[in-house]
Amino acid sequence: MNILLVDDDVVDRKMIRRSLVKGGIEHQLTEVSTVEEGIFALEELCFDLLLLDYNMPSKNGLDLLIELKRINHIKDLTIVMISNSHSEELVLKCLDLGVQDFLLKEEVTASLLSRSIIQARKRFELESQLHKSYLQVKQMAERDSLTGLYNRYYFEETCQRLMQADKKRYKCAGILVVDIVDFKKINDRFGHEIADQLLLELGASFKRHTKQEDIVSRFGGDEFACLIVSCDNPLQIKIEAEKLIRLLSRSYSIYELDIYCQVRMGISLYPLNGNNADELIRFADIALFRAKSSQSAIACIFEDNMQTEFQMKYNVEQDLRGAIERQELELAFQPIVDIQQAKVVSLEALIRWPTAKYTSSPQEFITIAEESKLIEPLGKWIIEHAITTLKLIQTKCGYPIRLAINLSPLQLGDISLPAYINDCLKRVDIDGTLFTFELTETALLDESERVISSLSRIKELGCKIALDDFGTGYSSISHLLNYPIDIVKLDKSLTDRIEVDDRGKRIFKGLIDMLKSLQLSIVVEGVENYQQYYVCKEARVDKIQGYYFSSPVSEKSVVKTIKAVNRELAREFKAMQ
Repeated sequence: MNILLVDDDVVDRKMIRRSLVKGGIEHQLTEVSTVEEGIFALEELCFDLLLLDYNMPSKNGLDLLIELKRINHIKDLTIVMISNSHSEELVLKCLDLGVQDFLLKEEVTASLLSRSIIQARKRFELESQLHKSYLQVKQMAERDSLTGLYNRYYFEETCQRLMQADKKRYKCAGILVVDIVDFKKINDRFGHEIADQLLLELGASFKRHTKQEDIVSRFGGDEFACLIVSCDNPLQIKIEAEKLIRLLSRSYSIYELDIYCQVRMGISLYPLNGNNADELIRFADIALFRAKSSQSAIACIFEDNMQTEFQMKYNVEQDLRGAIERQELELAFQPIVDIQQAKVVSLEALIRWPTAKYTSSPQEFITIAEESKLIEPLGKWIIEHAITTLKLIQTKCGYPIRLAINLSPLQLGDISLPAYINDCLKRVDIDGTLFTFELTETALLDESERVISSLSRIKELGCKIALDDFGTGYSSISHLLNYPIDIVKLDKSLTDRIEVDDRGKRIFKGLIDMLKSLQLSIVVEGVENYQQYYVCKEARVDKIQGYYFSSPVSEKSVVKTIKAVNRELAREFKAMQ
């Protein structure tokens, strides 16, 4: 054992030397007489034990203990303080500064010194273990287990400390919240191991491309955050954020696979957007939500009006969640007429929310349902209720009528969807050939195996697949060739052009001819007057849907409406003969 003895009294040092020898302690002793010499010895050599006198000239033992704090390499040093005074205050001060035991000089004997050293060493070992455990717990409490970055708890605490710090120290700061575009698809396609490795590498890249004083954190899932304190003004933060997006959005080589990763970012600024840490993190989240909602934005800085918009969407989401649970939603049905048969042959089921407080527009609340993942329970309710209702309509009408049900792109990503449709058909005891499932072309922009598999399995149930809103900005002939489409529904925007100019009418008829050549069934949407109806008849369109025949009607009125439309068509057919 290497021991350093620091004591200015020669007699006392001799007494301690004898006690060490007599106590049978194997040791190598170094003696010094001042605090300065003790510090020098500790800086130059390694010791296991420090025997320290309290009363010394110039500087005392407490001064040496304070100086020890700055010597970085000292880790495994046990300290025993030896003094002529024994006040409780002094003992507590020594313990606070890292001393393991305290002895009175007048009581020092070989056996007492030996026992004290053994106890001090043991106490030091226990303290070291306790400190190690504390560091492990601190690591677990503050660090993300996958990436090693700080976690959300530490990030929030750091932001809070920043807001409470001296305003002269931090004149400006930015909170960036980042997530990966379509991370779920990456996870589904490549598996959890590769997805986790992507998160690890992106986190490392994030940390590598920020300054040392900035804090990078993983909030969980694919969401990361960064507290930027290294910039002097908002413009610098904006430039830094744009640079980070460019650096993080790239291909990552993982297990010999090149996986492209695009990130989005929400930004809030301190003190421009406020000086409350919780609020600023929430504002950055809201800005990220806006970036996700935009088709083009990959970064968005928080603006005051965003909170109002976000609160509105949050209110709709919560209200919709309750409406689904309480079964407050309803279906409306719009007739689809077969021109050749001159009767209603099909219906389209359309969702309605009569008890809505904030918005009753399906276009608005369906979008919010998709963003909040409520589309899954909502979509299943629509499918089950529509299938059950058609059974009742069939009985009252007396002839087979088909039903079209709209599917969200997110529903098509659910591999259990075809099985759920099949279960509903079996429970209601109705033939799958009576149903058409409609999807917009946005569902086909991502040519995933899941979408193709879901469509193929739905067709195996006897159901038809319709491509809705054909003729809008997303239209692509390749969708008609690559997917199992049976029916094409021409968008109302094309129908409206019939009356505008001759060019619109020619485009309309040209599309009809092309679709017929592909042996696809055609439904023209948005027919609202006789001129549009006449052009459809002239083009020998299969089926027509629109206000010219009927607006969407309630479940209670649908049978009555079908019979009324059929009577009107019969009169028209008779008058033409």
